[in-house]
Amino acid sequence: MQLSYQKAKPHLLEAQLGTRVLAFCLDSLFLVSIIGLIEYFTFSSDEEALLFKSERLLHMLLGWLYFAGTESAAWQGSIGKHLLGLRVVGHSGERISFRRASLRYLLKPISIFVLLMQALTGTSVASYSRLFHDRICKTRVLS
Repeated sequence: MQLSYQKAKPHLLEAQLGTRVLAFCLDSLFLVSIIGLIEYFTFSSDEEALLFKSERLLHMLLGWLYFAGTESAAWQGSIGKHLLGLRVVGHSGERISFRRASLRYLLKPISIFVLLMQALTGTSVASYSRLFHDRICKTRVLS
């Protein structure tokens, strides 16, 4: 008689909105510190311009590579998500592709705008709801 043992998968829940916002804040702090170091040690193309420098395009490229790269990697999430125990998965729980993570990154400002408008108008926000960019990309953030 042979016994077989299969390890049960832990039941993962959708991440709360507050945890996701905290992870995004940690990631933003990390990226701003990296960009600040780059700005400190390099010469700017136009010292007079504050917002519209040509380097801003490189900063956006760095943000895209950071978020899309880490969410499609083996960690399945950025550093902030990893520190808080969150993972980005596909609809059936699989790891997402770089293409889907890139689309998710490009649609994230729309989700942030919708959340800000809901907060300003006093509309209730479900704490476990999938955001716009998650629905379009068919992804979930699990804790």
